[in-house]
Amino acid sequence: MITDCHVHIGKSNWLQVYSDARDLIEAADHSGIDRMMVTDLTALIYDIEEGNRLIREAVSDYRDRMIPYYTIVTGRHGKKILEDFERYVTDYGFRGLKIYSVPPLQLIDDPYMLPFIEKAAELRIPILAHSTGAECESLSRQVPECILLNAHMGCCPQAHGDWHASVAAAKKFPNIYLDTTSSSFDNGMIEFAVEEVGAERVLYGSDLPLLDPTLQIAKVTESDITQEQKNLILHGNIDRILKLRGTE
Repeated sequence: MITDCHVHIGKSNWLQVYSDARDLIEAADHSGIDRMMVTDLTALIYDIEEGNRLIREAVSDYRDRMIPYYTIVTGRHGKKILEDFERYVTDYGFRGLKIYSVPPLQLIDDPYMLPFIEKAAELRIPILAHSTGAECESLSRQVPECILLNAHMGCCPQAHGDWHASVAAAKKFPNIYLDTTSSSFDNGMIEFAVEEVGAERVLYGSDLPLLDPTLQIAKVTESDITQEQKNLILHGNIDRILKLRGTE
């Protein structure tokens, strides 16, 4: 069983990528992925309202396989976007919030982003935070009940690839989880995270279609940890957070 916590759908000229729901299902079947948490590239880069509408339509035929995030970027969003976020969770079954940080001027822990963090905490859904360990620490101090999935475990431009800082943040705050999605294959990365925060706080992600999911899976399956720990990372932890049924 594999539940991927970090997948993209849609198109982006900037990233030079396109994937529709059928493309993702094909790739998931090929890689042995059972379920995917999906964020829309249109909402991530071009238009928040249009992108979230598109993903709602795209996953409608695959709700047993695809779990949508409501997706926003950091910025000064109006009340309507916050209301839409809650409506998409309560009415359309979205199960997470994806926030893409746009440094240096717009960060996830800026005051105007707090209503989204607080609403996600109230709804008890996870936040996939494309940000730094420092931002996740700041949010955890302000909204300790929020569930933060630190995207890429810090291996992103915003964090300068410093996954050690993300592990350190997760060690301080029990609400921070580490997403393994990354183009980095540093030796001992998974083992170090498991040793420092426990396998219960590490989640498998692929960044499909931007990265090859088979390589991302191998990063976990070939690490020097127990099979029980691998199972937690590959699906057990995110399934528990989402309270998914039919898990093993």
